[in-house]
Amino acid sequence: MINPLLAGGRWFAHRPLRTQILALTLVSAVVIIGMVGSISLRSRLQQAEDEAVDWAVALSVMAARTAAAPMLEKDYTTLELLIHDLIALPGVKSVTLVQPGAEIAMEARYHAEGSTTTYPINKRAPVPTAAFQRDETHVHAVSALMYETSTGKTAVFQPELASRYGWIEIEMSYSDRLASAQRDWITASLISGMLIMILVWLMSVFLRRVFGPISQLARFAANLTGRPGEVIRMRWGSLEVRELGRSLNEASRQLAERIQAEQIRLSRLQGILDTAADAILGITADGVIRSANPAAERIFGVPMQELLGYQVEKLLKDTHAAEIASSLEYGMLVSNSTTRIAKLEINAYRHDGTEFPVEVMVGEVLNDQELRYTCIVRDLSDTKLAEEYLALYSRAVDCAINGIAISDARRHPQPFVYVNPSFTRITGYAPHEILGRDGSILEGPDTNRSDIDLLYRAQQNGSDFTVVLKNYRKGGALFHNKLSVSPVRNADGEITHYINIIEDVSGQIEVKQRLIERTARLNATFDLSPDGFAVFDKEGDLVTSNPAFRAMVGDIPGWCSLKRFDSWFHTLCEDPDSCRPIEEAIKDRRKDIIAIARPAPKILEREIRKNVGGSGETILYFRDVTHQVEVDRIKSEFLATAAHELRTPLASILGFTELLLHRKYNEDRQKDMLATVHRQGTLLQNLIQELLDLSRIEARQGKDFHIVAHRLADIVRNAVGGITNADAGRVVQVQEPMEDLLVMADATKIEQALTNLLSNAFKYSPNGGTVSLRVESAEHEGEPVALVHISDQGIGMTPEQLSRVFERFYRADTSGNIPGTGLGLNLVREIAQIHDGDVTLSSQFGVGTVATLRLKLASLTTEEPVTANA
Repeated sequence: MINPLLAGGRWFAHRPLRTQILALTLVSAVVIIGMVGSISLRSRLQQAEDEAVDWAVALSVMAARTAAAPMLEKDYTTLELLIHDLIALPGVKSVTLVQPGAEIAMEARYHAEGSTTTYPINKRAPVPTAAFQRDETHVHAVSALMYETSTGKTAVFQPELASRYGWIEIEMSYSDRLASAQRDWITASLISGMLIMILVWLMSVFLRRVFGPISQLARFAANLTGRPGEVIRMRWGSLEVRELGRSLNEASRQLAERIQAEQIRLSRLQGILDTAADAILGITADGVIRSANPAAERIFGVPMQELLGYQVEKLLKDTHAAEIASSLEYGMLVSNSTTRIAKLEINAYRHDGTEFPVEVMVGEVLNDQELRYTCIVRDLSDTKLAEEYLALYSRAVDCAINGIAISDARRHPQPFVYVNPSFTRITGYAPHEILGRDGSILEGPDTNRSDIDLLYRAQQNGSDFTVVLKNYRKGGALFHNKLSVSPVRNADGEITHYINIIEDVSGQIEVKQRLIERTARLNATFDLSPDGFAVFDKEGDLVTSNPAFRAMVGDIPGWCSLKRFDSWFHTLCEDPDSCRPIEEAIKDRRKDIIAIARPAPKILEREIRKNVGGSGETILYFRDVTHQVEVDRIKSEFLATAAHELRTPLASILGFTELLLHRKYNEDRQKDMLATVHRQGTLLQNLIQELLDLSRIEARQGKDFHIVAHRLADIVRNAVGGITNADAGRVVQVQEPMEDLLVMADATKIEQALTNLLSNAFKYSPNGGTVSLRVESAEHEGEPVALVHISDQGIGMTPEQLSRVFERFYRADTSGNIPGTGLGLNLVREIAQIHDGDVTLSSQFGVGTVATLRLKLASLTTEEPVTANA
């Protein structure tokens, strides 16, 4: 069997192409007809079977939908008509109607002579498990009876629905369909066979015409590689043959162009090798250098004539042929090839023996009888130096006291890609916890959103930005973060990263806050101090002065040096020569007492300090001692006056008692002298009592006053009643009726003040005259007050006497005829002022005086009890 096949194969191989094509076409046609016929027959039979199944299933579904309602209503007449209609359809062999519960309700079968319908009793049918079942010629289609409900039922067969609602089963035969499909196939096969035979005959005629030009093209193609660029000219032939001819001509042209392009490429490659920055060496299998580019001569410093023929280990340290082969054995495979490459970092030798670091890429050379390896050598001297500097910079960044984080601006939302140890120390976040996160991880409830918005705007503008934020550490502790952000740009000017430098300034903020508070307290003390200050910097320029100093001396010149200030201040002094220059006063710490005449007469105490240990400021301290000096003067005058006032009655008492002790006088004379002693003793007693009252009032500042709401009329009547003496001519005319006014007062003290005023009115009216008292209500500075007017028709006072009337020990009468101590009006004023009131006098010499006592009215809502004096 094998020998005939081999003989046929040899015969076929030596036949012309036309014969081979015809033979193959004929054999292929027969094989194809057989295969396609078989496949077509099976396809047609399967199609007929599937159509029968689809028809049976569709018919069962339609019948089930139609029979559902009659079955529900037990309308067997309608069901029987439906079954008769179904059994009459072509191909239907039987119809079985099963009611709910799987009990057969009706059954119909088709016979050659007709159909029969039966109603089995208590016959149950097995519940079907599929929508259809089929055998070689029959199909049984099943569909559940579906009742229309509010929820609806699907048409997909479900065994549980069939058991619940019943079903209808239709048996259908499709043998007729199969027989019809076979007849159609036989007819189509015969027609196809005839057509194929005709096509084979036509093809044989066509091949005779075609293969002549093809033979010519075959000869041209055989000689194409030896004569690239030649052209064949076809005089006749089919379109394909002519296209093939044109293609061969195009291939001849492209081959010539490619050969030329390859020559150009080789020339360019040689140019690249000659201009490459890295050294490229061609090495034989035994490690001898056979080719090198100019960069090798430059890197190693060996002339090209000497370089060729060098052993590679003379240039690359510890690198010989066996080492190269070993490195390639474990090297990387080049994609889509079996070639391997290896990468080495070793030291190389220059011509003078100096070692330097290099990176060597070793590759295999295939299909070359002389070269075995290629080595690309790159000088790493600059790279290593850059790496050392980079490591140094990285170490410096790691040792920085401030936290440094680098964020990627090309990714959202600019995650951190690097943090240094100080960042972890400040925030508490380890690198694996913070890398990939953005700066919002440090934000919290106290972080100012406006500062964050300013930061985002600065980043959008690509500008540097510094802001102090309230951030939170990992443990939730708040810290003040001085954040400085700076963009990093690539060669195109695009921002690729941001450098974020964080600095924990919580301590600085706290110190600054304390400094601000301390400065505020000092400024408040400075501004509120009653003493004056003027501060000059180390250059001698005035930097500040407080309000108290400006109130003492008035407006200070706008720009003022220490010398100019000294000259200006001398112009304010009453006696400029008595005021020492500042340069002289700085040398010691003595205090200067200076009297100034402008803007108002004052006596100032000056002290000067130079802040040698600080910034070299000069501080001038001024204290207004005008009141103190005046108090000292008044005290001296008071002591002199008091001594005089006390000595006068004592001298009289001592003189008369001495006369009474050493001499004898008649009874009348003794009485007269004793009356004088008694009078001077009473005067001395009153003087001492008033001095004690004044001293008590000044010392206690009214703390022993019991000020409550009183009816003013009761106080006035008590005072008038206490001083009135008709026999002595002391009668006070009180204007009646008096207003019923409530005043806030210590009744005893106000009564004492009124008594003093009434007593003065009588004493300074030696020639008699009317003393009257009038009470009225009025307003003073917007508040209601009570006014008590006491007027007399006495001797009156001059304006000069009136201006000094409230001074202690001052008396308008210098003759001594009118008794008194000169303390009464001063006492009245002290009492009135403690009551938030005052006393005023108006007088005309020779006409009389009017004294007015002003008291504060009690509020209508006062909680103090209203008292009345009996």
